Amino acid sequence: MSTNSARPFSIRSSGFKLSILSAGHFFNDLYAAFLPTFIPGLVSRLGITMAQAGFFSTFLGMIHIVVQPLIGYLSDRSGNPWLIIWGPILTCIGATLIPQSPSYGMALLFVGIWAVGSAMFHPQGHGGVGHVVPGEKLTISLAFFSIAGTLGTTASPLFAVALVNTVGVKMMPVAALIPVAALGFFIWKTIPTLSQSGKEAAVPVGGGVISSLKSVLAVIYPLLLMSAIRDMASQGVRMFFPLKIAQGGAGLSFIGTVLFLIMVGSSVAMLLISRVADRHGKKKTLTFTMAAASVFLFAGRAASGWSAILFFALGTAAVNATMPITAAIAQELTPNARGIASSIVMGLSWGLGNMMMAPFGKVGDLYGVDATLLIIAVLPLLSLPLVLTRPFREREE
Repeated sequence: MSTNSARPFSIRSSGFKLSILSAGHFFNDLYAAFLPTFIPGLVSRLGITMAQAGFFSTFLGMIHIVVQPLIGYLSDRSGNPWLIIWGPILTCIGATLIPQSPSYGMALLFVGIWAVGSAMFHPQGHGGVGHVVPGEKLTISLAFFSIAGTLGTTASPLFAVALVNTVGVKMMPVAALIPVAALGFFIWKTIPTLSQSGKEAAVPVGGGVISSLKSVLAVIYPLLLMSAIRDMASQGVRMFFPLKIAQGGAGLSFIGTVLFLIMVGSSVAMLLISRVADRHGKKKTLTFTMAAASVFLFAGRAASGWSAILFFALGTAAVNATMPITAAIAQELTPNARGIASSIVMGLSWGLGNMMMAPFGKVGDLYGVDATLLIIAVLPLLSLPLVLTRPFREREE
């Protein structure tokens, strides 16, 4: 579609669509912490090892690695919002069934349903932001979208505990599905297409899914590596820090509260760090933020009690605050393949990060959970050389 024939952005239209996408992100990620919240109970009830517990996240990651690039490819070729409608529904069903798993195999099945739903939503959700907002507002819009998901993740452990305490484990899927289904129906009625013409995303990098993925990867592979390291650290904290405090006798409510506190700083940090990146440059901001994350995580491992919780919260907030920056760079470098680019830096990376949870769990089985937390603290430092590569260099406007 030519520039002259394109309709100008409507502030009301773009703002409304961004708000709806962000609401979908909130409800999709509202179930993100169900597995970490219930993992100590599953370990105790099913009698599984830390390595087996870590494999839940590894299995989750494997599904994202396979599904998200395919979904990103499809979302680039259609403005139809069915992916952002059905994704959160499957996410909700899978996550709320996890705590009532009668066996390890059934738990894997429910994790798989949750993973497929989440993998369906994120590429079209992140890519859709690039289609519905003006280019000069992309970074802050992605930050707003990411914050909505982080707020969902932040509320997730408390929401999980609240559901157990109010409706009980058996009725969790029914009670939780009502608002998600209602939002899906609203999207279906009000947003028939995400793009201005319904065809904006057509064939950005010719060929099939494999060739398209390779073309985008050739441009943004350093962003994939940094994002994967980020997601290893973030998910590692959420998986293994609860196990550490559970070993000290903490119950479900306290674990949920700790996960809430760990994630709450990420919401504010994303907005603040995104503004700093726009003002002072993405490379400088990423370097400082990742370095600070390691410092905080090392301090958390060395501390105990509420001091440890504070430092792990700060470290996780710093790591997660880099998400809008890497997503914005990826979409700026591949503006006609936003779905694939988003699936790589927000989905494929998350899958790779989660795949490391089983090996991290094995380290915990052999040497204790503190050894796993030490590895997690080192991870952000490994990303620093990547800021010297081309996608992170400051460019003239």
